[in-house]
Amino acid sequence: MNTRHLAALPSLIESVPFRAAERADPYWEGMFATGSSDGWVSASQHRRAPADQMRWSGIPPRYVTGQDEALKEMRTNRHRASILAALGAVSSWRTVTREQLACIAGSRVMGNTYPAALSAPFSAGLLAHGYVSAGMNRLAPAAQRMSMWTVGDQIDAYAQYRKSLTFAEHIAITGGQDWNSEHRFDRHNVLTTELALRVAEFCDIATVLGEKQVSLPSLLAASGLQAQQSDLGRRADAGIVRRDGLVIAIETTASVGEAFRRKIAKWAQILQRHPTYELPLVVLIVDVSTPSQATSAAAKNTANSEIQAAIREAVRDYPGTALNRTASRLGMVPWTEWFPSPHLVSDSFDALTASFLARGTHDTEEGWRPVRLLDEEELSYREGSAEAGETIATNTRLLAGTPYWLRRGTAPRTDQYLLSQFSPSSVDALTDPSIPDRMIGPGFTQQVAGRKWRHMTSPERVQTGFLS
Repeated sequence: MNTRHLAALPSLIESVPFRAAERADPYWEGMFATGSSDGWVSASQHRRAPADQMRWSGIPPRYVTGQDEALKEMRTNRHRASILAALGAVSSWRTVTREQLACIAGSRVMGNTYPAALSAPFSAGLLAHGYVSAGMNRLAPAAQRMSMWTVGDQIDAYAQYRKSLTFAEHIAITGGQDWNSEHRFDRHNVLTTELALRVAEFCDIATVLGEKQVSLPSLLAASGLQAQQSDLGRRADAGIVRRDGLVIAIETTASVGEAFRRKIAKWAQILQRHPTYELPLVVLIVDVSTPSQATSAAAKNTANSEIQAAIREAVRDYPGTALNRTASRLGMVPWTEWFPSPHLVSDSFDALTASFLARGTHDTEEGWRPVRLLDEEELSYREGSAEAGETIATNTRLLAGTPYWLRRGTAPRTDQYLLSQFSPSSVDALTDPSIPDRMIGPGFTQQVAGRKWRHMTSPERVQTGFLS
């Protein structure tokens, strides 16, 4: 296996800070002892805490303001772009480190532990802040400890903030979906985000998608299909979009249990039900078991074998057809195969080489075969085209959670989208105005319309249809 340092790879990121080579390595540096972190602090918790505990939190005293005051400040243009970037990042990726946030936003300032721009959304309850509390990171000075951002605990605050946003800004944050907060698995989310950022920085792809954008209903909607009721909440952890429009859905896991086996079986069932011309999707399971497990041959073999066993079982139950083999659309790769040491990358990462069941490729062949996911000939998608990939990339340029270097280029006109939904002929008041008799007298003019609109409520004006 040939390896190189991340700094030796040609990068699409122009500025040096917060490239993959400069960011902390969340896998090998032992930042997370378990899947979840207990270091989160919200503004509401900070306000309720005694004075001594406020000091322990590490939050600057003036960083937390009242919620109403914070929402009022967010309605101004002060730090508006930074706030949109942060809210869009946590909405798409769930949990991001401060370095990852700076990378997504393309802003050095966002890499600070407590950037001034995020004081208002933090105080409003739209963001929560936390320190990585495992490994050597917990011993570092507060200014150098790795910290994270996620969706805050005041979900209703977004409805108030939404009133001050344009339609384009709302789309940039949520992609047109609900603002919500789900249970956080910080290590899982940070590693998924890190993988997507590395692919976006070094690989020849169309774009990457956060968890919120890789839902099964959204993917099927492109083909004019609806997901079954039981699959409405089905989504992957992230997505990588090839130049021809094929989506590589990423499922990261650190352990294999019954819930994981059911998830893989469900994906296999979906892949069997929908061929690539309906659902341009390949599912890739990434083994992110902890570095201590990765350095133990027995533990590593166990994790790999359990994932492979889950895939074999799923493919056996849902094999697909001769032209749509499930085995060709469901693969796996260990994190250590692409990134064998801190800030090192193997050659297999260039084309995203992963392992797929060899079953079905030859009459008697069994075992596993390597497949380069970015090779359009090796993993073919007959219905794919450059236009399909560009369409997805164009749409994701609207999202603040898309890494900033992938947002360059033409983006859809959201104002034109709104106008396309309506026409003057579809609004009755514009074509055939009708005002009840009781609304054309002086009472309406003086009490409701106001004196300056008296001329617009006269019977003569109504009869001539001046608004048509």
